[in-house]
Amino acid sequence: MKKFTVAILPLVMAAGFANAAEPAIPQTVAGGTVNFTGSIVNTPCAVDVDSTNQTVTLGQYRQSSFKQTGDTSAPVNFSIGLVDCSVDVYKSAAITFKGQTMDGKQDVLALNGGSASEQTAEGVGIQILQNSTPVAVDGSTPAGTTALLEGANNIAFQARYISTAETVSAGAADSMAEFTITYQ
Repeated sequence: MKKFTVAILPLVMAAGFANAAEPAIPQTVAGGTVNFTGSIVNTPCAVDVDSTNQTVTLGQYRQSSFKQTGDTSAPVNFSIGLVDCSVDVYKSAAITFKGQTMDGKQDVLALNGGSASEQTAEGVGIQILQNSTPVAVDGSTPAGTTALLEGANNIAFQARYISTAETVSAGAADSMAEFTITYQ
């Protein structure tokens, strides 16, 4: 029996080392999704990727900052960038904003709140300004026309809160507007 054990021991050891040297079997698991978006345009300019879906942070303001209808917060600058512009045919551009407006106010965006658990502020909306003048945000009228330069252009705007009632209540104060560009 001793000879048999001694003879098998090297075979068992060789088999164990052979299994240890085998590479691990590759495993594949789902990792997620990558979405690619964009478009090919036949226009004088392309919208800068940083301007396509931007967020303008207006900040926090105390409810007591709005004492009467028409009171405003400090304006916050933002811009819409146009790149790779050619001025061979069209020499200017105008931006039109379209969002949900407050009743009877074509230049004030209505608030849509924040998360489902947050209350929406009341008595206040958001204005977009160009050269310190409120612009229509109901899609009816473009903002002022801006002369285009060959290459890159930035069309400057500002946004601010404006009280639309004598009393403002606290809450989330978010909104959104889509924009289109008209070349002339």
